[in-house]
Amino acid sequence: MNRLIAPKFKQAQSLDIVFPEKNVADNGVEIYWLKEVKDESVKIDIEWNAGTKFQKKKLVAGFTNKLLLSGFASKTAQQIAEEIDFFGGYTNLELDKDHSTVNLYGLTENIESIFDLFSTAFLNVDFPESELRKEVEISKSNFNIDVEKVKVLCRRTFNQNLYGKNSAYGQLAVLDDFKQLNQSDLIEFYQNFYSTKPVIFITGNVDPEFIEKIKKWALNFNNEPHVLEKQNFEQHKGVLTIEKPDAIQSAIRIGRLMFDKNHPDYFSFQLLNTILGGYFGSRLMANIREDKGYTYGIGSGLAVLQDAAYFFVSTEVGKDVREETIDEVFNEFDILKKELVNDDELQKVKNYTLGEFLRQADGPLSQMEIFKNIYFNKLSRTYYQDYIRAIHTTTSEDLKRLAEKYLLKEAMLQVVAG
Repeated sequence: MNRLIAPKFKQAQSLDIVFPEKNVADNGVEIYWLKEVKDESVKIDIEWNAGTKFQKKKLVAGFTNKLLLSGFASKTAQQIAEEIDFFGGYTNLELDKDHSTVNLYGLTENIESIFDLFSTAFLNVDFPESELRKEVEISKSNFNIDVEKVKVLCRRTFNQNLYGKNSAYGQLAVLDDFKQLNQSDLIEFYQNFYSTKPVIFITGNVDPEFIEKIKKWALNFNNEPHVLEKQNFEQHKGVLTIEKPDAIQSAIRIGRLMFDKNHPDYFSFQLLNTILGGYFGSRLMANIREDKGYTYGIGSGLAVLQDAAYFFVSTEVGKDVREETIDEVFNEFDILKKELVNDDELQKVKNYTLGEFLRQADGPLSQMEIFKNIYFNKLSRTYYQDYIRAIHTTTSEDLKRLAEKYLLKEAMLQVVAG
């Protein structure tokens, strides 16, 4: 082997996706089962429309999610955790603005026992006051620490002014909201939102009998999922500064509301974003980290939620160079609007993007996440093939057109904290 000769390189032309098998309970609950798994690991994801946008009182959705396995009359949270652990199981509770999720992990031989323990705890939970108070004190302590961090101040102010402070996505909790939280709030939210039909995703080698068991369990949920009317968000434009005299650094966020994954410009804009700030070799990193030395890291991205999407640039820099950093970000916008990306850079970023696709699709758990992206964003099953095709066919002229259309300083919200 001659190590001076680089191995042959071939770009990905397609992405092999294994779609899960669809099962439907008698009441209409959908269960998606991906059984093409070579090992004995099993993951079950149960997702409800119960994210923070549905809460009428701040913090309620989050604490309800945290305490779903907090115990009931005859069993404490610790006992539940120890029993699941005995069977080699693991639970994880997740929440975002749109969904609440329970993740269950285990091995094929024990997953039924793990699920039974979870089911009993979940269906009988009474949100003990002692567990709620303990969780509130921990969360208050963490909140007090976090809100002193410039990056948290910046992110909170950015989100509030991106969506509008009175919108479901723009609401922010303050310290006093922890004091207003009580047990009855959680019970009411649980009864209203966790009685609705979830979507269930199962990845792993389980018996068909287990799928039938899940279908019967799904009959506990007969209410239709809550759906909110899509909102019109009121984005602030211009500069907002939160001064923090004792801070050494300033956090910066620049961005704007954008389009979702069904938009015709989405694929090519992702390529433009990668060039700008979407990977370690991006222009923002080369300029602001490598050349100027203003920061350890800077990046940009396009975040897509169920009812909104936004583009952002984010970094932390020394207070003495924050204005210069913002100027350089907009300089990079201007270069992309005025100059064509050269062939070498474009090809490098295309190779990187295609390689990331292959990495993100590696393994059954990743394949299920790909399917969930398609499912929740209501995308075509050809979405990833269309994405790869778009990466191959996007030109430098396309990227310049997108930069001229979307990277507009006057359309951006700029937040500086520190």
